[in-house]
Amino acid sequence: MEETEEKPKRRLLLLSGDRTIWAMVVILCCISLIEVFSASSRLTFGKSSFLTPIISHTIHLGMGLGLMYLLHLLHYKWYRLFPVLLVPVSVLLLAYLSIQSASSSGAERWINMGFFQLQPSELGKIAVIMSVAYWLSKLKPDDELSQINTFWKILALTGLVCLLIVGENLSTAVLLAGVIFVMMILGGIAWRRMLALTGVFAAAGIVAVVILLFVPAQTIRDSKIIPSRATTWQARLQDFFQPGSEGTPTALEYALLVAPEKPQETHANIAIASSNILGKGPGNSVERDYLQEASCDFIYAIIIEELGMAGGIVVMLVYMILLFRVGRIAKRCKEKYPAFLAMGLGMLLGLQAFINMSVAVGLFPVTGQPLPLISKGGTSVLMTSFCLGMLLGISNALDKEERGEQVLGMDADIPAPIEGDESFDEKTN
Repeated sequence: MEETEEKPKRRLLLLSGDRTIWAMVVILCCISLIEVFSASSRLTFGKSSFLTPIISHTIHLGMGLGLMYLLHLLHYKWYRLFPVLLVPVSVLLLAYLSIQSASSSGAERWINMGFFQLQPSELGKIAVIMSVAYWLSKLKPDDELSQINTFWKILALTGLVCLLIVGENLSTAVLLAGVIFVMMILGGIAWRRMLALTGVFAAAGIVAVVILLFVPAQTIRDSKIIPSRATTWQARLQDFFQPGSEGTPTALEYALLVAPEKPQETHANIAIASSNILGKGPGNSVERDYLQEASCDFIYAIIIEELGMAGGIVVMLVYMILLFRVGRIAKRCKEKYPAFLAMGLGMLLGLQAFINMSVAVGLFPVTGQPLPLISKGGTSVLMTSFCLGMLLGISNALDKEERGEQVLGMDADIPAPIEGDESFDEKTN
C-alpha cells in the first residue's frame, strides 16, 4: 500500500502529459541549438566571442523548458486567470511601442528591458487567444444575447490588439486575426455574423492589396493615415507578385538586376538549391554569411542547406505530428475551455511554422515570422514554450483524470471572471 501511495508523488518529478509532444520538443530544441549556432556566424562579426549568440539562445531555451515544465503541472482551470494580467499588460506595452514608433518615424518591434528584448506582439496574440477561448466556452449558441455579447467582445479585443500590432508587424496581426476567425467558427458563432465578417475582411483585404500594388510609394509615404511600414509591405508584395515585367530573367540579368534588390530571398534560394538529399552537413552552410536573418526568419533555408531535403522534411513532420497530437488533445476534452484553448494555440503554432517555411522556400512574401522553438529570439522561444506548456498541462490533466489521480491545483477554488466552464455534453435550450 505504501508503494502504491507514493507512485503519484513520484510521477510529479517526471514529465507528464503527452509524451509525443515532449519528444517533438526535444527534437526541435536539438535542431535549434545546432542550426542557430551555425546560422549565427554573421552576428559575431566584429564581436569578441563567437559563443555569445548560442549562449544567449541556450539560456532562452532553458528558461522556456523550465516554464513549460511548471505550466504542465498545473490544472488547466488556472490558465483562465492568465489573461487577467496578460491582456492589460500586452495592450499597454503595444500602445507604448506604437507611441515610440510614431515619435521615431519608424516601426519598432521590441522594447529594451535592459537584460531582455521583449516583443509585445508575441505576448498579445497569446493573451487574445486565451481570452477568446474562455468567452467561447461560455457561449450559448441558441441564445441571441449570448451570441451578440460574445461576438462583439471578441471583435473588440482582437481588433484593438491587431490594430496596435499591425503598424510594427502586419503578418502577426493577420495571423492572429485568422486564428481567431477559425476559433469563432468552431466555437459556434452564428453563420450570418461570420459571413458578414468575412465580407468586411475580404473587401478590406482587396482594397489594401490594390493600394499596395498600384499606388506609388511616395504617395503612401506622404499619407498620414497609412502606417510608415506600408512601403516595406508594398515592396515585398510587388517583388512577390510582379517579379519581372519582361518575363523570366536570364541568369546574368537576375544576378545583375534582381539579386541586389532581393538579397534575402536570393540567398535563401541559393541555400536550398545548393543542398542535396543529406545537405552539406551541420556547420557547413555558406549562405548563412549572406542572409541577414539567417538565425531567425530564414533559418529553415539554412536547415535545408545543411541537413538537406531530408532534414527539411523531418522538421515539417515534427510540426505535423505536434498538430496531430494537439487535435487529439482537443478531441479528448470534455469541457469547452481546454478544447478551444488547445485548438487556438495549436493553430497559432502550426500556421506560424507553415508561414516561416513557406517564406524560406519562396511560396510567401517575406513576413518576419519565426520558426517556433527553432528560430533565435528570446520572446519567441518563451512564448512558444508558454503555449506548449499549456498544451501539455491540458494533456496531463486529462491523463490523470482518466486514471483518477489528482492534478496540481485541481481542487483549488480559483476566482474565475465568470462561472465555471460548461461541458460539451450540456444542452442549452
